[in-house]
Amino acid sequence: MQIKGTKSGLLLHLPDRPLSDAVAQLRERLSAQPGFYQGSRAVLLLGSEPAQSAELAAVIATLEQFGIIADGAVCDSDDVAQLAKSAGLRLVGASIAASPRARDDRIAPHDERSHARDRSGKKAQSNGQLVGAGETMYHKGTVRSGQSLSSRGNIVVIGDVNAGGELIAAGDILVWGALRGVAHAGAEGDAQAKVFALRLEPMQLRIATKVAVAPDERRKKPAAEVARLRGGGIVTEPAT
Repeated sequence: MQIKGTKSGLLLHLPDRPLSDAVAQLRERLSAQPGFYQGSRAVLLLGSEPAQSAELAAVIATLEQFGIIADGAVCDSDDVAQLAKSAGLRLVGASIAASPRARDDRIAPHDERSHARDRSGKKAQSNGQLVGAGETMYHKGTVRSGQSLSSRGNIVVIGDVNAGGELIAAGDILVWGALRGVAHAGAEGDAQAKVFALRLEPMQLRIATKVAVAPDERRKKPAAEVARLRGGGIVTEPAT
């Protein structure tokens, strides 16, 4: 069990089983500095090994005892994802786990919303629109290497996404151009999310908890495609 602090919250690494062992370690660690983490939010990195619901509930209860709110979970298997959702945790992608919310924006007003930032922490250009859950972020122009756009709704890019660029959306992703970077749709666990692109050539593609990488061979005649979950994996097919 490890606790890592970030500017906006905590990352709690819980790869080992049983989780009851982590509860004892967590209590000991937090008791050594009571009040130090009070008011923080934490994302739980639960790994891929199955666990008991009572054990996860004990982890969450221990955090709450010390004033820490479990803000979400990163899960590497469907079983663990289902466990996290049953415990009331939102699912987040590993790529955004290092930025847990500083407050509960699930009930925030519409003028206090998530927005795009590049990896230097500077605000990214997205046509001035700040979006909340269920809404759509529009970005006109190329998403360059090192730039990351994230939204608790959908993302629409009018332009290309270069290799090294990143899109992370709780909903769907649509790229009116070539997608050659990383795209993660359904980042909060929505298995119905989709990724559309006029040219779908991502370095990595994620939908909910599933991951796929592009084949080495590129299509000679690129055409608009959509990626979605089917049969337990990510499939691509012509967009109609």
